[in-house]
Amino acid sequence: MVASLKGCMGSDSVPIQINDDVFGLIVFKADLIDPSSYLSSWNEDDDSPCSWKFIECNPESGRVSQVSLDGLGLSGRLGKGLQKLQHMKTLSLSRNNFSGDISPELGFLSNLERLNLSHNSLSGLIPSFLDSMSSIKFLDLSENSFSGKLPDDLFRNSLSLRYLSLAGNLLRGPVPSSLLSCSSLNTINLSNNHFSGDPDFSRGIWSLKRLRKLDLSHNEFSGSVPQGASAIHNLKELQLQGNRFSGSLPGDIGLCPHLSRLDLSSNRFSGALPESLQRLSSMHFFSLSKNMLAGEFPQWIGSLTNLEYLDLSSNGLTGSIPSSIGDLKSLRYLSLSNNKLFGIIPTSMASCPMLSVIRLRSNSFNGTIPEGLFDLGLEEVDFSHNGLVGSIPSGSSTFFSSLRTLDLSSNNLTGHIPAEKGLSSNLRYLNLSWNNLESRMPRELGYFQNLTVLDLRNSALVGLIPADICESGSLNILQLDGNSLIGPNSRRDWKLSLAQNNLSGSIPESISRLNKLKILKLEFNELTGEIPQKLGILENLLAVNISYNKLVGRLPVGGIFPSLDQSALQGNLGNLLTIVEGTM
Repeated sequence: MVASLKGCMGSDSVPIQINDDVFGLIVFKADLIDPSSYLSSWNEDDDSPCSWKFIECNPESGRVSQVSLDGLGLSGRLGKGLQKLQHMKTLSLSRNNFSGDISPELGFLSNLERLNLSHNSLSGLIPSFLDSMSSIKFLDLSENSFSGKLPDDLFRNSLSLRYLSLAGNLLRGPVPSSLLSCSSLNTINLSNNHFSGDPDFSRGIWSLKRLRKLDLSHNEFSGSVPQGASAIHNLKELQLQGNRFSGSLPGDIGLCPHLSRLDLSSNRFSGALPESLQRLSSMHFFSLSKNMLAGEFPQWIGSLTNLEYLDLSSNGLTGSIPSSIGDLKSLRYLSLSNNKLFGIIPTSMASCPMLSVIRLRSNSFNGTIPEGLFDLGLEEVDFSHNGLVGSIPSGSSTFFSSLRTLDLSSNNLTGHIPAEKGLSSNLRYLNLSWNNLESRMPRELGYFQNLTVLDLRNSALVGLIPADICESGSLNILQLDGNSLIGPNSRRDWKLSLAQNNLSGSIPESISRLNKLKILKLEFNELTGEIPQKLGILENLLAVNISYNKLVGRLPVGGIFPSLDQSALQGNLGNLLTIVEGTM
């Protein structure tokens, strides 16, 4: 039956008793692979498809108005059949496995208003028949593998188009000028392609008065973004991140009263932040990171009272953080890293109860760490590479139960390492290196069962290395170089680094059981005796440095040891390199 229907496609000899919609859908189904038999209700003997699953009909005409097959795991090609559904207004086939190009016969669906083919494996050029779909309002071809340039007149007849997404394809070239004549557009998403050139904000995009969401992110666009955004009164989201835009930020961007998401990160913008930004009281996401912005950190930041995400990192901002930042009661994410900020970390920051991530890395902050911050439910804290002084706040149980990453390295911190409240901690990364703690390692560090990285290099630590630290089942990297520690030096690491301490005694043979060990650094200690021959069985070991100890005897024959450079062996009591050569 299906074969005979296919033979009749496009012919006037189709029997009158066969419903056009049944006919078209059965032919369409014949080209599909339906592994879960979702379309089993589609029966060619039915007079009408209106009772079929995933089909909706117009109650007055009885003709198919909507076909929605989203997420059914269907595969195959979009072949013949669908063009017979002349009254269809919605065709949605997203989140399937359709492949190949789009059949040009879809261009005959002159009444189609919504077409969603997103999240498939479709390829080839965007079909030119779109210019014949004068009724199209919603078009989503995102997350496929469409490629090539878009014809400049592709949207010349799409004057009713309101929603367009071509995101996540392989498209290149300029934005078609015909798109900028679609005055009904409220959403444009061209992100994650290879579009290039100047998208023409002044004469084009800023003239789309009904635009609410514009996403041109992660392309290769260039040029400036001039003033004019204020003409789009209802603009809610502007995402231009990951391009090559340059020049100043548009001075009137703050005159879009409904703007809630502004992401201009990873471009080449320069100059100061426009004062108009302080008017964006509805904004909850604000990112200008990875640009070349300069000038003083905005003292009006506290007026953005609905802000949840703030990222101004990797710019050249100067000045201090105002105490009004404590007015951001909804703030969850704060990153100001890699700027030229100075002064103290405001104690008012502890008044941001929702704060989860705070990154102030690589600035010139001084003073102490506000104790109140370590009472919040933070997940990540990075204050590294600053000039902070004083002790590390002890932290509340709430702080330790939520904390995943703590990096306070390269400061001038002193005092003990607070660990007693972290026994049930979820902490995975702890870096206190390059400080002046002058304290002992707390034995509780050995009980942090989720800790994968512990870096305490050059922190003026003294005393014994806690024996329990060798029993932590999750620790992959332990770095204690440049301290005055003594004691155990064996554990289950991928990287075991204990250089420049006062370690003495022999190298434990138990290290040979660390079959995941990749890096072993024991240089500049007081280790004696021979190197255990069993270390030669460590197949994953990529780097070893045992120089400047008091080791003697021959090196292990296997593994990396026969190929070690002399610089990794020098400064011992025996000529280890000569012995290695003699054994080869």
